[in-house]
Amino acid sequence: MTALPEQSRQKSESTPSKNGWNHKIRIVTAASLFDGHDAAINLMRRLMQSAGAEVIHLGHNRSVAEIVDCAIQEDVQGIAITSYQGGHIEFFKYMFDLLNERGAGHIKIFGGGGGTILPSEITELQAYGITRIYSPDDGRKMGLEGMINNLLQQCDVELPPLHDGKTVEKEDIPRLITTAENNTGQYRKTITAARHNQPASQPANPVVLGITGTGGAGKSSLVDELVLRYLRAFPDQTLAIISVDPSKRKTGGALLGDRIRMNAIHDPRVCMRSLATRQANLALSRHVQDAIDVCKLAGFDLIIVETSGIGQSDTEITEHADKVLYVMTAEYGAATQLEKIDMLDFADLIAINKFDKRGSLDALRDVKKQYRRNHNDWDTPDNDLPILGTIASQFNDAGMNELFERVMKKLGRKEEDEEIPSSPSSLSSPSSPIIPPDRVRYLAEIVEESRRYDAFVNAQTALARQVYQLDGTLKIVTEDSPLRAELQQIRETLEARLHPDCRLLLQQWPAIQERYTAEFYEFTVRNKTIRQPLYTETLSHLRVPKVSLPKYHDWGDVLRWLLTENVPGEFPFTAGVFPLKREGEDPTRMFAGEGGPERTNHRFHYVSNGLPAKRLSTAFDSVTLYGEDPALRPDIFGKVGNSGVNVCTLDDAKKLYSGFDLCNPSTSVSMTINGPAPMLLAFFLNAAIDQQC
Repeated sequence: MTALPEQSRQKSESTPSKNGWNHKIRIVTAASLFDGHDAAINLMRRLMQSAGAEVIHLGHNRSVAEIVDCAIQEDVQGIAITSYQGGHIEFFKYMFDLLNERGAGHIKIFGGGGGTILPSEITELQAYGITRIYSPDDGRKMGLEGMINNLLQQCDVELPPLHDGKTVEKEDIPRLITTAENNTGQYRKTITAARHNQPASQPANPVVLGITGTGGAGKSSLVDELVLRYLRAFPDQTLAIISVDPSKRKTGGALLGDRIRMNAIHDPRVCMRSLATRQANLALSRHVQDAIDVCKLAGFDLIIVETSGIGQSDTEITEHADKVLYVMTAEYGAATQLEKIDMLDFADLIAINKFDKRGSLDALRDVKKQYRRNHNDWDTPDNDLPILGTIASQFNDAGMNELFERVMKKLGRKEEDEEIPSSPSSLSSPSSPIIPPDRVRYLAEIVEESRRYDAFVNAQTALARQVYQLDGTLKIVTEDSPLRAELQQIRETLEARLHPDCRLLLQQWPAIQERYTAEFYEFTVRNKTIRQPLYTETLSHLRVPKVSLPKYHDWGDVLRWLLTENVPGEFPFTAGVFPLKREGEDPTRMFAGEGGPERTNHRFHYVSNGLPAKRLSTAFDSVTLYGEDPALRPDIFGKVGNSGVNVCTLDDAKKLYSGFDLCNPSTSVSMTINGPAPMLLAFFLNAAIDQQC
């Protein structure tokens, strides 16, 4: 074993943090399984970060097993979960049980779900062992910051001591790394003993791959793709990931968010640990070498170290890694900026990620040119240069496949002529992104068009107001006044500058007022005249208009209202596309969706009993909405049939609509569905076809 670098042995601060905490607090945050409501947990974790906590954020739709694995590997003091989709009783209890089963009962669990978690359920969960479930009443009494401070105070505790084992096992990694960060003396004592007693059967010198690059280059997504291919190619090897993110200099908090992009790490052969730099202006933690040494002693075959986003001159990763992959995008500025990037001198491989973006081909050409200059290499063919274009977000990307092959060659994991089953095919089909490169600004174009229209409205209303004012002035000025002709000419000039559509709207305004003060509103649809009352009579016999027009007189105000609001059924349709709201639906929509298909079918028959037409409106549970199958696992079972029907097979669809002729013109079915819509549509069509057999 190599000697441990002295600079990595500097003792961490033992004094209270900038926010007054006695310990460095680490928290895992997530939204529960099949729950897409992540706005609340995002707000909460930002407040935790600003209070000085290191937050490992998992995002939404996370299972109990994923959260517990993360909490143990990251060696945190607490877990904070939001749950707004029901099933919270089973979810939180299962998490508590799994933590205790895994020997991590010291990790505290916090939760919230607004009004979806009842007071009686909060009492039940906290009696079971959940540390705290925050209710809306807590929010009113304590405020957001008060709740966060309460949570962090309960997490400001020392973690259980490190065991006195003679060797380093995989389950020891989290606490050993934490000890290295917080107690250098204890770490040195433990690691020295472990190194002395390390079994000879473990890998003598695992390979360390360093991955670095600019912030936002997609390093985490690229790492995830490499991990996926590695696990497939080497089914008997293990992998450790050390991911570093920057600490905030002002608060000491940090967002350790690389796990959000990691979908392939949920494997017993993979261990991941996130580190905060805990120092300013550096891309690595001072304890990254400690973490590498611990992973080496634990016997991992490959160790990947991902840095935080780096600047042009940062090359620190080369001191810790055997081979280095530099990840960048085409957005580096002018070609001369490449001359300032030190990593182009030291990187063993260079990946230009997000290669589907505009300008990527030009970037590939320029980076290759700069690489040749830096290495004085004018003979190597372009295709053999260690520079590739990748799209880590694309399934089976050809660039990612080739990058994996080259990384394995660099690491000595394969010979030059050896094939690795990294993916079904070494070549992928041509890129067909959801949003073509020339349309990536489509949202900005919408905003620009909206602002252009606002400017048009402002200009036209200003003209209309001036014309209105001049019109009033002309009514005051006598016929024989010498100013009248001049004023008339100015008025005509301003009126000519009004857009023809705006002039027409102002001319029609009196007719619109008359139309909406009438007793009935008449309009024609498919040569059929529809006549609807414009007034509703209240219980006290007051006549309330269904459409109330503004009492404006100034033409500028009138025109602004017509251009930005207008009556129902007219551009810009802010009040809907129909002139008036229907008073009743014939037939009425029949809503149902709860439990299994049989229960919902009974509900459909009940609400449609005796009606000539069947309008079945189906709501599905969150398990179905996420395209997953029901299961007895508690975090799934609690959400099955909750706030919607669960349908996972064709037989379920047949049971759901049993007794209804789906091909009858008087039967209509609407289904509230998103991701798995094609599958649910296929279920529906097959159920309808089978009814006719």
